[in-house]
Amino acid sequence: MDTLQKQLSTREVFLSLARRYRLSPRETDALARACRDAGEADWHEATEETLYRETGGLFCHHLREAGVDPPKILRAEYKWISLSSTVKEAELRRLSPGLIKAGFRVLLIKGTALYQSIYKNPGLRNFEDSDWVLAGHSDWETAKRELRTLGYKPSGHGDDSRWKRGPFIVELHHNVLGDERLAARISGLGASNVEIDGEVWARARPLVLGEPFLMPAPEDHLLIMCAHLMKHGFEPGIWFVDLEALLLETESFDWAAALDRADRWGLLRAVAFAFRNLGALGGIENLGERGDLLPPGVRAQLAEIRLTSLDSYLLTLAAKGEWISGEKKEWRRVPIGNLLWLSSQPTFAGKIRLLWEASFPRGEVMEEIYPDYRPAMRWWFMARRAADLVHLGGRVLALTGWERSR
Repeated sequence: MDTLQKQLSTREVFLSLARRYRLSPRETDALARACRDAGEADWHEATEETLYRETGGLFCHHLREAGVDPPKILRAEYKWISLSSTVKEAELRRLSPGLIKAGFRVLLIKGTALYQSIYKNPGLRNFEDSDWVLAGHSDWETAKRELRTLGYKPSGHGDDSRWKRGPFIVELHHNVLGDERLAARISGLGASNVEIDGEVWARARPLVLGEPFLMPAPEDHLLIMCAHLMKHGFEPGIWFVDLEALLLETESFDWAAALDRADRWGLLRAVAFAFRNLGALGGIENLGERGDLLPPGVRAQLAEIRLTSLDSYLLTLAAKGEWISGEKKEWRRVPIGNLLWLSSQPTFAGKIRLLWEASFPRGEVMEEIYPDYRPAMRWWFMARRAADLVHLGGRVLALTGWERSR
């Protein structure tokens, strides 16, 4: 058996390779051998896990490349993603004439932009919603008016940032990071959010879809995705595949420019954390590692970023992606993303502000956490939030204590 495969169980081989965008011939052979050794329990666990992490379509593709007939549920997932992606692309094309007539541009980020420009195969990468970044307040109001005209209705957010028509969901954003909370967390770390937005818009390029849709330059998009991963605590899944896909499908990726912008924007640690958990800062000896993904100089530069003891602890926890059994839905995964921003804050006061914002966020965020939230009762909801955080902290400590004792 190949030394790449010796250290891993059959299930771990499946999960390691299901999160790769592209497999080497050596890895394809290892996957084929694992399939021959797999029992019913191995297939069941790997299938459930890849579906949860949204890599089921990709895993189906890799199995076919290895000459293995995928399980029925994975074939169905691949087919569903293909159909869903095709329908969503058709919907974007339907929207185009009205948006062009309304006279504004849309910057697509993350899944929607990657689907056409990077993945190309519609069965590999599902996108649940379409993230639209708009240039200003007037465009925001115009977009809402146009979406309503085209049959969309606001869905769930008090600021009318989420719109839905059938299965298609549009998320409107004011900033290029795609999340107002992310913009708040990096404020003061480097360039202002206004500067970042201006730079990204200036370098934006057309999508295959054509007007009015644009996408960020690859170097900017990489930073946006790393910041998004930071927000989600680097939970394993399709977002890591996005990083590998972007790099492999981009000719002459400008790493010098990307790292310079990451440093100026206060996102350098986010980039280092992302590639550390991706497995790209080590070697290629173990199955699923991506030590050959980065140029040697870039890999060395990112590996030199020093981790605090808190960083190391949180990143180890994030790499496991463990469930907290019995916890409420929004906290079934350890929400460590907020804490990972602490080491980027240069001052103690900045760290305190970050913790306060993360613990007791603005009203629109509190409304997402507590649907019955009312601004007039904010202090009551802050007390409720504090009790929930104390409860969660106890569960996390219990979980890590259990992990150490195993």
